[in-house]
Amino acid sequence: MVGRPGSGKGTQAKLLADKIQANLFSSGNNFREWAAGQSYVGKRLKGAMEAGELLPNWLASYTFEKVVFNLEPADKIVFEGACRTGPEAVLFDEMAKWLPRPYTAVYLNISEEEAWKRLVQRSKNSGRADDNEEVIHKRFEEYKKKNEAVIEHFRSVGTLVEINGEQPIEATYNDVLKALNLQ
Repeated sequence: MVGRPGSGKGTQAKLLADKIQANLFSSGNNFREWAAGQSYVGKRLKGAMEAGELLPNWLASYTFEKVVFNLEPADKIVFEGACRTGPEAVLFDEMAKWLPRPYTAVYLNISEEEAWKRLVQRSKNSGRADDNEEVIHKRFEEYKKKNEAVIEHFRSVGTLVEINGEQPIEATYNDVLKALNLQ
């Protein structure tokens, strides 16, 4: 699942993983768990995340590579937010081809305005440090600079399906299932 902050990646990834009985890997959740720890890296991650910084390619790549390298060929997995920059998308694609593990990148396309509304609402409910208005602005800037290359890469290699993420959760989920031939 790829898309801008607030696009519903986490919700749709969980629904899909449950449907196909797959493991679920969330880069954001993985980083938040790490940041909750008291290690040096955990503290560094916490500070970077609270500032709205996009974490380094090598760190994000390490987390999803570690997961993929421990999968058996028959294992199913849904990634949420695993590729956030062009270099990460290229690396993921190269790794998937080498193993070989076919994949589909599901792009939940929503406008910045809709994402803003969702994230502001989520900040009222979640208490997440990375859901305040200043950090949301920073995350949107990072998305424009780095994440759009992910969409273009997956589109260029023919693994991208685009879903209207502004629909209600159930309608978006049904479109995801249709796009993946799971209905």
